[in-house]
Order: sequence, then C-alpha cells, then structure tokens
Amino acid sequence: MLLVLSLVVVTVVSGDVHEPRISQLPSGEVEIAIEGPPDVEWQQVRYTIEGVQHSGVFHKSPGGHFYHHKQDAGQLGGKVHYTLVGEKDRQMVVVDGFRDTAPPAMILFPHGRPRRAEHRVMRDDFDGGSLNRGLWDLEHSMYGGYNGEFQVYGCDPKNVFLRDGHLFIKPTLTSEKYGEAYLHSGTMDMAQMCGSCTVSGENGCHRNGHDGILPPVMSGKLKSKNQIRFGRVTVRARTPRGDWLWPAIWMLPGSSAYGGWPRSGEIDMMESKGNTGFNNAVETTLHWGPDPNQNRFSMTHASKQGSFAQGMHTYVLDWTMDHIKVSVDDQQIFYVAIGNGGFWQKGGFSGANIWQSGTKMAPFDHHFYLILNVAVGGTKGWWSDSVHYNSHKPWNNHQSQRDAQKSFWDGRSNWQGSWHGDDVAMEVDYVEMVEYS
Repeated sequence: MLLVLSLVVVTVVSGDVHEPRISQLPSGEVEIAIEGPPDVEWQQVRYTIEGVQHSGVFHKSPGGHFYHHKQDAGQLGGKVHYTLVGEKDRQMVVVDGFRDTAPPAMILFPHGRPRRAEHRVMRDDFDGGSLNRGLWDLEHSMYGGYNGEFQVYGCDPKNVFLRDGHLFIKPTLTSEKYGEAYLHSGTMDMAQMCGSCTVSGENGCHRNGHDGILPPVMSGKLKSKNQIRFGRVTVRARTPRGDWLWPAIWMLPGSSAYGGWPRSGEIDMMESKGNTGFNNAVETTLHWGPDPNQNRFSMTHASKQGSFAQGMHTYVLDWTMDHIKVSVDDQQIFYVAIGNGGFWQKGGFSGANIWQSGTKMAPFDHHFYLILNVAVGGTKGWWSDSVHYNSHKPWNNHQSQRDAQKSFWDGRSNWQGSWHGDDVAMEVDYVEMVEYS
C-alpha cells in the first residue's frame, strides 16, 4: 500500500513528510489523516476519488494529529490523487502524491445500522530510520516505575531503535557501556545523560553509586503523545525472552481527574514474564479503586497461554462507554461490562463515590495515552518470592530497591545466560490508536 510520492514544496520542510492515511470509516465517511512534521500546520486537502474531485479543511486534534472527514465522497478501492496544503513559518507548503487505498470494511449492527463513527488518532508502522518523536515521548528516569524495578530508562540508541520496519525495545547491561566500577562509584544524572529527567520520584533523576548500586540494566520506555477517550488500540508485537524481563503494553490517564493512582485508573493490555515457563502467558488487568489498598485489580484480570515470544501477535483493546475488551490474535481473553452502578458498585466500596462526577465507566472515561516498555525485576510482587522459577530468584521483595538491585546483579550468573541477542527485546510491528465518536 505504498505510494509513489512527489513533492512540490514552496518551503523546504524540515524532517520527514509522512504519507497521509486515506481510509473509509464504517460510517461511510472518507478520512484523510496525517501526522507531522511538528512545525507544519496542515490546512487544506484536495483529492480525487472515482474521477470526482473533493476538497476540504484539516482539523487538528489535541494530540497534534490532522484529519479531514467527508461524507458521500465515494467508495475507496484504488489510487487516490491528493494535494495537501499547509503552512510553515508563514510560508505555504504543498505536497502532491498518490495513495493506494483498500476497499471499505463496513461493520454493521443488526438491522443494518452503521457502527459508531471512528477516526484514526495515530498509527506508526516504524518504517523510518529513527523513532518518530512527533508521535512518542521517551522516559528518562531511574525511578523504577514505583515497582522497585532495576532498570534505568534512558536515551541510548541500543535500547530503542528501528530495524526492518520494526521497533525494538531492548534491555542492555549498564556495565557494557560504563564498566563494572561505574555501578558502585559512578554518578548517574539523567539530565546530563539525556538532556532531561522526566520522573524525579524515587530519586529518579540523580544517584551516586557510593550510596548504593546504580541500575544495572538500561532499557526503553515510550509514551504516545496522542491520547484517546473510548476507542480501539492495536499493537502487533513479540514479547521478549530472558529471565526477569517484564514487558508491558499499557495505558495511563493523561490527567489524574479523580486523583492519584489507582483512583484515575490504569489499563494493562499486555504484561508478561520473560522467564522460561512463564513467557508462555500474557496477562490483562485493569487497576482501579479509591486507594492502593483497595485496588480491585483482581476482579478485572485475565490471562492467556501461548508462545508469545515466538513471532508476532496482535493485541487489541476495544474500549467503549459500556465495556472494555481485550483480544489476542482475534480471540477475546478479557471482557468487562459495566452497568449503571459503575465501577464503584462493582468494587463494593463504602463511603462517598469518588467517581460520582463521571460516567458509569469512570475512572475509565477520560483520555488515556499508550505506553510501551520493557522493565526488569522489581520488589512489589510481580515476581513472587514463593514461586519456583527456572532460575533462582536472587533477591527478595522485602529488600529495599537498592539492596534488591545489588542482589539481582550479584546473582547474574543465574540469569545472564538466558539473555540472547535480540530475543531480550520487545519487537513491535505497528501501533494504531482509533477513537470512537
């Protein structure tokens, strides 16, 4: 579905000019969407479908995505000639090209009523030479996800990179870059290393090895700039293989409308464990409750067995005003439907309803963004002390994070042999976020 693209540019555009995505929504509308470059404001579009010319304006979403919708524009299914008109530095930018399109897939309710309208908020096929920073933010912090994890999320290109149209989030050993002595006597300053520190909690921005071992693993964490409130998220990915690796595809609210975690909710589309015998399962969980001690995640949890570290698998979240559903490879593994009593009634909480100001789907009724990351270890229970793993767990959950990190690193002879090349990476084919309206 690649087009032959020719550019007629009045002003030279900095960065890559992304292809517009032309699709037919289930409602019958034609949608033309484009992302970036961030310094170009797309304004108008002209295009031809079945020999008929159409034109219209672009609208800009809060996430910086430009889209145009048109009803009765015809049926897609062949080449569409388009001309995009925008502005950069008060000068006109014109992009002219062709795009191959697929016929529409009409999804109907019973009695033939069209499904709700949809528009694509973001899609990334990772086809460029580098990560599209117009779509993603990178985490730069040692805070450990508030789970006492052992990695630092930094900016080393060995941890987050694109290759052959896929994204790789790959953990590496800190000592391979800085040496063993650095872990015990060096200084890790995120602002100095990466130009910024994104999370300061848990001494996430600055640490000295003299005060306790520095994070022995470097990894990557991506957060989507775009957000959705009710919609569909699709991620096609392969999970990593290696002891104590913790990959995740998940979502957090863009604003804590109902208060701190877990009052404003968390959607975990996919989590897994890299240890042999455990990487054959993926888990889906919703986190919600008035405080951490009343997090009712056990009521909204499911898992699926399979070989998820072998080949690509497709994870889909379908999130509406009435339900939250997760499917893996077209098989539904998780479904929660909420009645008029909402999550407050489902959780059986006492006292005043903290979500009373929202809808019945509260706290899952605000805009959420997508997160992709590979964590390592942790002291908050993801890795139970009572479970027998294929290799000896070298730390205990009652240890402090620094002490647990040291035990993990001192016991590397037990787990390092399970880390092989790119097997330790979470490999992602594509990501798509669609909002329902």
